[in-house]
Amino acid sequence: MDALMNTTPGGGGKPVRISTRQIAETTEKQHKHVLRDARHMLVDLYGVDGQTFEAMLRDGPNLDHVGIEVVMAGRGAYVAEILLDREHAMTLVTGYDIKLRKRVVDKLSELEQVQPVIPTTAEAFANAFRLLADAERRQTEQTAAIAHVVERVEIVEQTAALKAKPQNAETRSEVRRRMNRVHGLSEVIVDAVLDHPGYGLRPFAMVKNSHEEAQGSSYGVYWIRDISALFKRFTSECRPHSATMVRHPIISRPFKLAKGGAK
Repeated sequence: MDALMNTTPGGGGKPVRISTRQIAETTEKQHKHVLRDARHMLVDLYGVDGQTFEAMLRDGPNLDHVGIEVVMAGRGAYVAEILLDREHAMTLVTGYDIKLRKRVVDKLSELEQVQPVIPTTAEAFANAFRLLADAERRQTEQTAAIAHVVERVEIVEQTAALKAKPQNAETRSEVRRRMNRVHGLSEVIVDAVLDHPGYGLRPFAMVKNSHEEAQGSSYGVYWIRDISALFKRFTSECRPHSATMVRHPIISRPFKLAKGGAK
């Protein structure tokens, strides 16, 4: 756990602190030994004769005021580590050999070089606007993702085969027969109109074929009103070619069209 806290000089905050764990790592000592030494040192400095460290924490001064912070763990059951300012850290390692003391001094100097960057007011506003823009971008992406999911669900619902043909709908075979009866159009012409990429009409749904021999296949169905409107438009655009034949831009050859055909 990184228990370091750095402040700029004169910033009014807590000074740089080094933890007993960092001292242990720097001096290659076991942390429990460094922690023991720190506890003894603090009792000697701020406790009373025969007082335990725990009793001192309970009854003694607020150590934070003298540059010390005690980190508890296990819901306050035991001391996990102790953070020391420069003066107390140097007091602790006074009993160590010169090489170990030098390592701690170097570590403290290294930590004191780490100064926090305090943003200017303009930078703070810029960061706030950046965070707001990021939040709006994420919201837009989430909205688009949700819309995509809804679209996919709608597609699945539309493409899922119906169990029965709806009323006011007809199959392609029924369209062929009705358009032949109403307009005298052949099956070839009806299919050409329905299948034309820029002019035709796709089935609005698929219906599961209930016949046993169909083996679960499906067929497309069209709304009768849509078919009627499509072929009303188609026949109105036909132009005479001869006394009995007509032409249409989407059909490559002349074809027959009944005049005044009735349902």
